[in-house]
Amino acid sequence: MNIRKVGKKGLTLKVLAGLVATFGVLEIAGAGSSWAAHPAAASTLRIPLAPASRVQKISTTYTCSGSAELLDKLPKPVVSVTYLNAGAVSLAVLQVEGETQVFSNVISASGARYTANRFEWWSKGNTAFFSEVGAEDTHPLTCQETDQAASRKGR
Repeated sequence: MNIRKVGKKGLTLKVLAGLVATFGVLEIAGAGSSWAAHPAAASTLRIPLAPASRVQKISTTYTCSGSAELLDKLPKPVVSVTYLNAGAVSLAVLQVEGETQVFSNVISASGARYTANRFEWWSKGNTAFFSEVGAEDTHPLTCQETDQAASRKGR
């Protein structure tokens, strides 16, 4: 995945594998402001950011264990996750059911919780949990950062 700044108000992400997703236009301008997503091209999403937003990209890999039903939804043998943080915007990008899913950060009592479609990715320290919302009879997967990922992050 490539990231590049686009002008003063945006950033562009290119998801390698033929899909281009652009994040960079989530306008947050005080009370009463509206959110706008403007397609810039086919397979592109633009989210305006505050001009001073600095983009942080963290890529890591996990090995997951648990329910076979949930394991079948993720890539094997490792799950690659890219975390993107820019001001008030926090995203986690990973493959689910063979498609790139962009998970958005939501309120969490502890750790960082993200949701996309009907799935939830919740990370805390070196551990993350993957679940399908509404599948109450299935326990979340437990995913551990790989040693290689931990060493890249300076742990």
